Amino acid sequence: MSSAQFAANFTPPDYVLVGVLIRRFVYSLTGMTGSGKTCVTLRLAASVALGVPFAGRLTKKCRVLYAAAENPDDVRMRWIALAAQMGFDTGTIEVYFTAGTFKISETAAKLREEAIALGGEFGFAIIDTGPTFFEGDDESSRTQMLAHARMMRGLIDVIPGGPTVMVNVHPVKNATADNLLPAGGGTFINEVDGNLTCAKRESLTELHWHGKFRGPEFGPMNFQIQTVTNLDLKDSDGRLLPTVVCEYVPEEAAAEMAAVTRMTEDEVLKLIDANPTISLTKIARDMGWKLHGGEPNKPRAQRFVQSLKKAKLIEKGDDGRGLNLTAAGKKAIKAADEIEALP
Repeated sequence: MSSAQFAANFTPPDYVLVGVLIRRFVYSLTGMTGSGKTCVTLRLAASVALGVPFAGRLTKKCRVLYAAAENPDDVRMRWIALAAQMGFDTGTIEVYFTAGTFKISETAAKLREEAIALGGEFGFAIIDTGPTFFEGDDESSRTQMLAHARMMRGLIDVIPGGPTVMVNVHPVKNATADNLLPAGGGTFINEVDGNLTCAKRESLTELHWHGKFRGPEFGPMNFQIQTVTNLDLKDSDGRLLPTVVCEYVPEEAAAEMAAVTRMTEDEVLKLIDANPTISLTKIARDMGWKLHGGEPNKPRAQRFVQSLKKAKLIEKGDDGRGLNLTAAGKKAIKAADEIEALP
């Protein structure tokens, strides 16, 4: 081809989430367990199907397929709660689900047949999660991971409409909020068009990207994970069941919440300074943190302690027991006291 012929073959990208997700592209969404991947992707699925903004960005309305493979019952609960939060009707919204795992290699034709029967032209497909559809026996095998990644990409042609495919995945071992590459190493990430990430940062979950992204860069999107109840969600004895949904937090509000988090960290630092052997239970009680059932929220206390360790504000005691403030930790408390003393 001549230069002119080559350039003439340009096809304008067709977005699902404007500026971020493109039709016929495949993306991974990497996050540690509990980071909010399912909350975020369910809200994204609903936003795209409704054609309403997601995290302040425009969406292009289309039919959505959601493969709820890892825990269909949990996804059902979250979807019912999300419907109440966003105000959509589960009976009319064009999001279609598969429940549980199945072999994509053996059921691809059936999957396409069912999609066509529903009207075809799906614009978005979410796989939650990718590892549950892994058909090999060794996730450390480059050959098997390559086959898995290519099977995920193949869904673009299996599902009518040439959808965007997003695959929720787990990170590599010893991952941190700032290092969220998908398990499978370079073999997997080389086969996707972008690796989005979900990172839990205390009260917020940050949706961004890491390692690879084909397209214009975009800023982090923040969400707050909320525990909610719904009258349609009860156990067999009629008790309300808690579940979780997420709500977009604009940048300004996220900055305010970050400032509140810093103040809370200062309070935890003061508790540790006063009692180096303080337990997580005691921290939770003194801070007034409770779980849904009323018991002390030890996981939240643990997250704050880990955050303070990561920031090098506290460290293990010399005898290996308890916690001591570092010089930086003492400086942080002094600065906080000076701010509180201001008129």
